[in-house]
Amino acid sequence: MKRSENYKKAKKVLDNTKVYKVADAVKLVRKAAYANFTEALELHINLGIDTGNSNQRVRFNTSLPHGIGKSIKVLVISSDNKGKTGDVIYKNATVADDILAGKLKPDTDFNVVVATPSVMKDIAKIARLLGPKGMMPSPKAGTVTENIEKVLSDVSKGQVEIKNQQGHAVLHQVVGNLNFKDEQLVENIEHLLSELQKNTPSKMKKKLVQKTFLTSSMGPSIRIEN
Repeated sequence: MKRSENYKKAKKVLDNTKVYKVADAVKLVRKAAYANFTEALELHINLGIDTGNSNQRVRFNTSLPHGIGKSIKVLVISSDNKGKTGDVIYKNATVADDILAGKLKPDTDFNVVVATPSVMKDIAKIARLLGPKGMMPSPKAGTVTENIEKVLSDVSKGQVEIKNQQGHAVLHQVVGNLNFKDEQLVENIEHLLSELQKNTPSKMKKKLVQKTFLTSSMGPSIRIEN
């Protein structure tokens, strides 16, 4: 794939033979960013998990200290069909048909889905659409619950679901955007790396975090200390 001239110029700012301290990496990635929009800052992490072992999957929730700078739009599926309140849409299980028909669109109309246990059977048909986007409600992610208000509170505080890419020993996570202060981005990154260590699957033979890379949405990546 042919790289743009802007990308090539940005790459010259970075030394991909070095492993940078987090604070230094944030400054360099910011300097290398060239898009005409506010780019997100992303972590890409190589993991030491065995993807063939279901006990070594990485999946947990955590609240980043400063959120990710993304507008959260929640779809709540339960018996309550009261419509939209702020950034929350309340619908009953018939919303599954609206989603399949394209009347309600993932990413555009909502980016988090929460459901009560009673509706899960009725909305199973949207798993093929929401699953690949990481939006299908699940007990493990804490998004299948009777305590809807608690989940909404957690989401509003910057809670994100951290999980390895399905079938791969890698993890991708937005940790903020370039509108954030350097200190905020550093705190988000260090928090996530710390939480990963706390959530290391049991009986792993390798170190969980093998290599960690930082990049902006459009820019080149650099390796940072784990």
